[in-house]
Amino acid sequence: MEKSGVISEKCQISGNSHICDHRNFWCDHKYARTLILINFIQFLKIRSNDSKVPMMQNRPTWAVVATVDEPPALVLAFVAWHLAMGASRVFIYCDRPDDPVQTLLAAVPQVKVVACDQAHWLRVGKSRPRRHEVRQVRNAHDAYVQTDADWILHSDADEFVWAKDRVDTVLSTASDAVDCLVIPVAERNHQSDEDGVSIFEGAFRRPFREPAHRGRKVFGADFDLTYRGLTGHAQGKAFVRTGRAMRLSIHRPRPPVPDQDLRLERAPVDDLELLHFEGLTPRYWVYKLTRMMQALHERDGMPLSDHRSKQANLLPDAPDLYRRLKQPDADVVGVLTRLGLWHTPSFDPLPAVAEYFPEVTCDLSPAAIDHWLERNKPDVLAYRRKS
Repeated sequence: MEKSGVISEKCQISGNSHICDHRNFWCDHKYARTLILINFIQFLKIRSNDSKVPMMQNRPTWAVVATVDEPPALVLAFVAWHLAMGASRVFIYCDRPDDPVQTLLAAVPQVKVVACDQAHWLRVGKSRPRRHEVRQVRNAHDAYVQTDADWILHSDADEFVWAKDRVDTVLSTASDAVDCLVIPVAERNHQSDEDGVSIFEGAFRRPFREPAHRGRKVFGADFDLTYRGLTGHAQGKAFVRTGRAMRLSIHRPRPPVPDQDLRLERAPVDDLELLHFEGLTPRYWVYKLTRMMQALHERDGMPLSDHRSKQANLLPDAPDLYRRLKQPDADVVGVLTRLGLWHTPSFDPLPAVAEYFPEVTCDLSPAAIDHWLERNKPDVLAYRRKS
């Protein structure tokens, strides 16, 4: 329960309080002063029992930045969810300057939308970088120097911050010396072959942080096709404190001076977590992996990590591979649960979407997302068929 630290009760004196017999213990004046004293004592107890809870007016503010080329429904969910979680600002950089999501976002004042056209790239550096990751980093830094929030998170559109209580409550526990607060990641898994109603269904698998040989023993040979049991990343992302000339990157910021230490803390996993919908649908997961391969082939992307390379080599058997890596059976779920690596938080962005975009019909079904792929990414899908 949030404690504001503000005395909210008002003492009301009724009757002819200007004429009073103060010998009466329950006179209006004494009663009012007694209420004030009781409330103040309760306030002091709250502060002494929970000294890390900040005064309401001192809560830190935070913002989120993402570079997007995704289904508009996903972007709307990303924006609405984080605004509902308390973000003061959401920066959306549209990798395609003609992305139609810009029109949908324009009506929300807390959202800063940037079309990544040639003028934008000349403003933030040089011409448009070939590599997607470089474009992401430049955009994130652009938001970092613009925002007036106390903290900023560089995220992907398929990553959603989840908090047990409030995001700003966790941020307020970081000491002034901390440059960034690392958010641990959990990756969405499915427990059946059914498509479901929403792309946000499922539970979340946390990284297995013991040595790889132990992971193979516990989870079998397919553990080698993952990074700590996840098909994507296990590093998490970081809230970066603003005003310190940091250089934002993908997972962690870089200090302004190369040999300067980066002072970071890790948020408690049960208080703050990054929910990664790595593979919105089975087909979207294949598309994402294929896009990485295509970008590398065309010298537009970064070299694949070891586990991504192994996954790419098995893409001809994509449906079976997805089931093996993303749909654990009951026995594996039991092991993950015993290890504290299976998280089933309450997560539904649709109420937030309805609040911030009441005029928009937002179809978050797997079929709608796959249909968007067919219409908007035929070159990537064709590359997979050729490879």
